[in-house]
Amino acid sequence: MGAIAVSAADEERIARLVERVGVRSKAAVVRIALDELERVMARRELATAVRDYVRRHGDLDRRENAMIAGGWAVHEDE
Repeated sequence: MGAIAVSAADEERIARLVERVGVRSKAAVVRIALDELERVMARRELATAVRDYVRRHGDLDRRENAMIAGGWAVHEDE
């Protein structure tokens, strides 16, 4: 894969980040940005999965927690 064309303004932003981040190249800034973007997306996807799980199974979890808190034992074999 070759070079990526960016605007002059973006080129300046990347150059400033090279200095601020303390890396040796523009490519290093891009790699750091990609790593962070991947982490953000992974957290977002996990949060979505958790929300979906709670939406689908939250009532069951709350009933089980209420039974446990009330002194009821939850056994799969009963």
